[in-house]
Amino acid sequence: MGAGDRDRWNDKWAERGVGTSHGSQLVELVGPHLPGSGRLLDVGGGGSTDSLDFAHRGLDVTICDVSDVGLIQSRQRALAENIIITTVEADLDIDPVPEGPWDVITVANYLNRELFPALVAALAPGGVLAIVIATVRNLERSPKPGRPFLLEEGEILSLVDGLDVVQHSESWRSNNRHEAHLVGRVAFQLPSGTMT
Repeated sequence: MGAGDRDRWNDKWAERGVGTSHGSQLVELVGPHLPGSGRLLDVGGGGSTDSLDFAHRGLDVTICDVSDVGLIQSRQRALAENIIITTVEADLDIDPVPEGPWDVITVANYLNRELFPALVAALAPGGVLAIVIATVRNLERSPKPGRPFLLEEGEILSLVDGLDVVQHSESWRSNNRHEAHLVGRVAFQLPSGTMT
């Protein structure tokens, strides 16, 4: 992402402020597939309220984001709701994924195609990856986000090799965005010598 992207996101979150709600459709998408406990990594989740919803569901939440302003807002919201979250300021275009294994990884509105193999590799056995990213069809109704930040239609399936796709859909959503939604799961591996 770089300094320009950090500044852009810092400006965006500073303009919106702490008091307004900015959740994606991640919670609704992945909710039925969440474990009752475990470690969740929210990629690019600074400034969003998704992480608070996940923490309220009993998960140990870490938010990784390039925006220090977004992360500060997340910590302020968590403090106001008396919940504990961890934040990591990192640019995942150049920095490594925070060390796993993770029981759940969520990604909303952040597209780095080269990152997906590392996210899949960071999942625990049975771990879940949930993704919400707009597709190029979104340009029919809005110039933002720009094409570099959009998935081709159907592309998301090629980015999650190694996962069993539990749920996938691409359509216009209630937020008036054309988004790809996907939930994938790492298959549990049987111990060697186990009969099936």
